[in-house]
Amino acid sequence: MRHSVWPSFIWPHLRRRDVGTAATIGRLIHWMGVIVAGLCALLAAEFAVEGWATHLSRSLLVAALALTFGTRGLRYVLARE
Repeated sequence: MRHSVWPSFIWPHLRRRDVGTAATIGRLIHWMGVIVAGLCALLAAEFAVEGWATHLSRSLLVAALALTFGTRGLRYVLARE
């Protein structure tokens, strides 16, 4: 069965079913970081639209990207996925 490009981009390795505690914690931290990054991005968009806090908007956007990639890297290390 052929897989599309996007799932392999999101999950470079197949998700394993037999994971330990560290992998479960890694997954949890990753998804919590993604949720917080999404909230930071929404707040950054709000500040950019209002126009009075553009510097804070850029900082929030950088924080959102750092959270996304940082927690993804942590998941890669802990869960090996």
